[in-house]
Amino acid sequence: MNRITITMLATLALAAGCSSFINKQAASSTYRILEKSTEAARRQVDLQLAREALPGGVLQLEAFSLAYPDHRGFKTMHAEAYCQYAVAFVFDDWEDAKLGAREAEADKIAARLRPLLAQCAALEAALLPAPWREAVAKGTDAALARLPTATKAQVGPLLWIATTDAVLIALDPMRNFMRLPAVEAMLKRCAELAPGFHDADAELLAATLEAGRGAMFGNTDGQAAFDRARARAGDGALIVDVMYARGTAVARKDRALFTATLERVLAADVSRWPERRLGNELARQKARRYLAAAQVLIP
Repeated sequence: MNRITITMLATLALAAGCSSFINKQAASSTYRILEKSTEAARRQVDLQLAREALPGGVLQLEAFSLAYPDHRGFKTMHAEAYCQYAVAFVFDDWEDAKLGAREAEADKIAARLRPLLAQCAALEAALLPAPWREAVAKGTDAALARLPTATKAQVGPLLWIATTDAVLIALDPMRNFMRLPAVEAMLKRCAELAPGFHDADAELLAATLEAGRGAMFGNTDGQAAFDRARARAGDGALIVDVMYARGTAVARKDRALFTATLERVLAADVSRWPERRLGNELARQKARRYLAAAQVLIP
């Protein structure tokens, strides 16, 4: 092999190495910017602006996850943004229509929401190790059998998968009520592995489901579970009080507690917790909706 050939091969190898290095640097730089964008979104004051921006963000994150297939961070961001859109906005639309007795509209939104929830669960399952992905694909019993092997690193995807099932229960309790034990088991495991994760989402959803069961069967009002969620979430997570009113106060049929709790949420100075602003604005929107539907929720 002559010197020219050796030089050419060396140059090609160097170019390939540079390309790989540049690609990794570009991915890292882009990811850092997106992390800052996520922080900025959490501080957003205007719900309409956040809602209108999120679909474009979901598509952008999908593009980045395809462009950088070895970068787990982009896949995680994409899955989370997709799930947030489905649950924080589309499910919220369904709840608004349902409480407003706009049944045809609620049915139309539910038909749109179900495939969004399925895709959310699929994106989150793709972040899990292969044995978990196989178990989730097989169904509830297989997933439950793997719960003792779950690790803290798997809490995020498992929590979203449990959330999608919880939303399906809300959409059609009679058809999907059998999912409840598995959802509760998954939430309990998530809370054990990562107490207070994401503003105590596992603890809060578990409390909401417990209170909802109590409203139907009268065996619990979820008070202790909400107390645990509130302690884990810390100061300024207004959604805990909103769901406490929706859960415990409704289960007790206590209109005074229901009204006082929601009015306290609406009177709160949300500027005290700028890092929770968007979540608190969503909570306040729910509080207004529940107050308007008090006669429906507590006849």
